[in-house]
Amino acid sequence: MKKPIFERQYLPLFVTLFGLYLAISYWPSVAKFIGHVSHATIPLLVGAVLAYIINILLNQWEHLYEKCFPSNQSQGLKRGICIALSYISIVVILGLVLWLVIPEVVACVKLLLAHHSQLIKRAVKYLSSHSFKYIDPNKINWSAIVKEASAGVGGTYQVVKHAASRIITFGTTSIIAIFFSVYLLVFKEMLRRQFNKLVDLWVPKAKGQIMYIINVFDSSFSGYISGQCKDAAILGICCFIGMTILRLPYAYMMGAVTTVTALIPIIGAILGASVGIIIIFAVSPVKALIFLIFIIVLQQLDNRITYPIVVGKSIDLPSVWVFVAVMVGGGVSGILGMMFTVPLFSALYRIIRDRAALRDSSSDK
Repeated sequence: MKKPIFERQYLPLFVTLFGLYLAISYWPSVAKFIGHVSHATIPLLVGAVLAYIINILLNQWEHLYEKCFPSNQSQGLKRGICIALSYISIVVILGLVLWLVIPEVVACVKLLLAHHSQLIKRAVKYLSSHSFKYIDPNKINWSAIVKEASAGVGGTYQVVKHAASRIITFGTTSIIAIFFSVYLLVFKEMLRRQFNKLVDLWVPKAKGQIMYIINVFDSSFSGYISGQCKDAAILGICCFIGMTILRLPYAYMMGAVTTVTALIPIIGAILGASVGIIIIFAVSPVKALIFLIFIIVLQQLDNRITYPIVVGKSIDLPSVWVFVAVMVGGGVSGILGMMFTVPLFSALYRIIRDRAALRDSSSDK
């Protein structure tokens, strides 16, 4: 009996190599296609990330709902009500932060303008009295001025057009992402069942490994997000209370700013302290120095007491690897990269550590 030209076990390898050959041969077309696909899927990716973050809050609302309404008749409305409460909670938190920050920023700007109003008036008076003193109208190239002005108008039109296009794109992406995130949250159990069926169908032998990796990444990211938010809220409240006791200005704004910047690992405290020092220095250099000492003490207490208790083992990553993750994430994608790479490195570290422990235990046997 003749053997087949291609045995069945080598068919996937042949298809993969042929696909790589086509991709390399027609790379410009393939790259253009990949760019179009990635651009079209951005709202869906944003919606998936938003759904994952909202799901952490949704689980808390659903747990509270089941305690308040234990009867089976009220369970049909649980998902819709809890999704609405989750989104309302996010909107309320953002609105509260803006409500605390914007009035303080306006007051700070007014204070700076009031302190420097005399300097501004003198500069305006000097320019108005000396600007046209040494200008000869006969030596002015009016055609060049008209040409530059028309070019400036055209450039301004392009800038406005580009800004309007960006705003429309951002609005459209946001709306699609929100609707898609709601869809994922409503049907998350169905999607989970479908994913399990696909795993059972295609890779049944590796299902245990796949679910283990997914659970590790999920626990790392969800634990990091929830723990970091709790720690940031505690730090912001403590900052507000401490500044109120010390009678430092802009306590509301700095409490909100500290809460937001504390979400950024390592450099978040530096950013929040820098903003506070610059703003308070305009009022009083002595109070700015007091604020600096206070924020250093507060950060030390948070790093040694609050952060280990609140975040705990959700990160489970040595400090040196946290620093590496922040540097890599910041270099790749700025602040968002820093916030993403810390739980990513944590999950990878846990997987490698568990694999090493498993290999050591098997070798001992």
